Amino acid sequence: MLISFASVKGSPGVTSTALATAAVWPRPVVLLEADPAGGDLAYRCVSAGGGPLPGGKSLLTLAAAVRGGITGSQVVSDQAQMLACGVHVVQGVTSTTQARGLGSLWSEVAEAARGSEVDVIADLGRLDRGSFTMPLAQASDVVVPVAAASLESVMHMRDQLPELVLALRQQGIVSVAPVLVGPDAHAARDCGDFDALLDRTGVDVAPARPVPVDHRAVQRLEAGEKGTGRLGRSLLLRATRLMAEAMLEEGAVAR
Repeated sequence: MLISFASVKGSPGVTSTALATAAVWPRPVVLLEADPAGGDLAYRCVSAGGGPLPGGKSLLTLAAAVRGGITGSQVVSDQAQMLACGVHVVQGVTSTTQARGLGSLWSEVAEAARGSEVDVIADLGRLDRGSFTMPLAQASDVVVPVAAASLESVMHMRDQLPELVLALRQQGIVSVAPVLVGPDAHAARDCGDFDALLDRTGVDVAPARPVPVDHRAVQRLEAGEKGTGRLGRSLLLRATRLMAEAMLEEGAVAR
């Protein structure tokens, strides 16, 4: 299963939401940093060995492997490294220049992720129909557009999501399941208002799911605490666990 998290403008918590989801995912999973603007987790997270992630494996080495004809269900897993929090991650590029240099290899990376022996959660950063990462998004079982619970973020989502959904479904049927990141106390109301706003655009997406703002839980994950025990009971991980379970119950959309 391939699940892609993205924003339509800015970064309203895409990486943190993807990391938290990977931390509670109930099946083997790899978090693929595919943000063309550059990956953050190597700087933000502690590796399983302590200190920063080593630089030997990354999206670039994954692209080199598929370009060299290395195929099979383990090619993504082979380029992953473990964070102290227990998440396996493929580090991203360090610049937009590197992302541009991958060119047509984005499609081959998408094919490798789609055929992986483990589930793949991809952090695409900002996504529009001209993004380098559109092949990954189009190959996904589920695309999760992430918006902040603010007027400007919601309005950007309303205006840009119809065109994005059209681009996503040019190659087949992709489930689109928005997430709204905001205060937990207002989650139900905010998601209801968000759904009503999107309904008026006529765009066919799943009802929005809430993810609470929980900076402390994110910091604990990045520092190496596993998503179990007390951290697993945090608002953030409880919400992402429910989201993960719902995605798996719904299953991959027939393509």
